[in-house]
Amino acid sequence: MAAILWGTWSLFLRPTGLSGIFTAPIVLAVIGVTAWPLVRLDPRSPRWDRQTVAILILYGAADALNAGTFFYSMQVTTVAVAVLTHCTAPLIIAGLAPRIDGVRVPGSVAAAGVALVGLALLLRPWEIEAGEAGASLWLGAGLGGLSAIGYATAVFSAKALSARIGVGRATSYHALVGATFFVPLAIAFPETVEASDVAWLVVGALACGTLATWLFLDGLARIGSARAAVLTFLEPAVAVLVGWLYWGESLGALSAVGGALVLGAAGYVARAKPVARA
Repeated sequence: MAAILWGTWSLFLRPTGLSGIFTAPIVLAVIGVTAWPLVRLDPRSPRWDRQTVAILILYGAADALNAGTFFYSMQVTTVAVAVLTHCTAPLIIAGLAPRIDGVRVPGSVAAAGVALVGLALLLRPWEIEAGEAGASLWLGAGLGGLSAIGYATAVFSAKALSARIGVGRATSYHALVGATFFVPLAIAFPETVEASDVAWLVVGALACGTLATWLFLDGLARIGSARAAVLTFLEPAVAVLVGWLYWGESLGALSAVGGALVLGAAGYVARAKPVARA
């Protein structure tokens, strides 16, 4: 459900026309404030120590890196390049999960690879004209790769933080920390923000931010990083579907095959039984 909600972000971001420097902190701030009531749903008492604070800062910084570089990547290159490089994150997570989480999901790395192939068929980057992205192609790819590193780091730190302070606190506190990283950038590169822009972002932050993050963190604690990583491939699949239905973007036969591969890989890891690392 979290991945499906994340896939609808374009419905709320595109109407504003704002850059990631402003959309990311506004969204993170709204998540931080609106997730506060979820703290009451946390069954455990928070365990605050230096390690917990360090994990919280790491989670906030990683999510800020993920959001900022991904939004910027979409500004300087094509959506196909930005999304494909960003979605190498599940491969990173599936590969590192046994060492970090101590749990191995059989076939999760292979499933992530199949899903990445499916995503390539969905986005069809080979149809990009040579001069379309220009010299910014490699910059955009590099930014997308940074966002993948930020996303993978955020997933592992989110799981550790939620275990210490609960899902509600982790959702709220990390977003507020992440928003603060954009304050210097917003001051250095000001933009005109209309009230209607804020309204779009607030609605999007509630649905695709607060609700989706809480669902993701709760699910992450239940199924582990490797499974959650592959399931997040549903996000770009839904994004492509939204682009076709709402924004009039093309969707051919190869896209249908790619979507089937993504759904198949997600279904496989959802049913696979995790094995504790010896």
